[in-house]
Amino acid sequence: MKLVRISSGEEIIGDVTENDNSYIIKNGFILIPGGEGKIAFMPFMPYTKNAKDGLKINKQFVLFVADPLDELVQQIEAQLKPKSTLITPNTDIIV
Repeated sequence: MKLVRISSGEEIIGDVTENDNSYIIKNGFILIPGGEGKIAFMPFMPYTKNAKDGLKINKQFVLFVADPLDELVQQIEAQLKPKSTLITPNTDIIV
């Protein structure tokens, strides 16, 4: 998992693969300042069909790639884990 800063100012964390001319980011999340030193996450390009498969960003638009803090990686990985489903009780009345 890497942190990528692009020329638009967005910082994206996700699974990053480097090619000759581009970076491909899978399962990307944008970091958003949350106030009081907190950071919020928002999926990167969630309205596209190929966001999970990977979005290509040309290297000319990438300012830097860095290793994120372990705590940040843990929070992102928690977001990617499947959510548990709600189990409803049986509607039969027991007498």
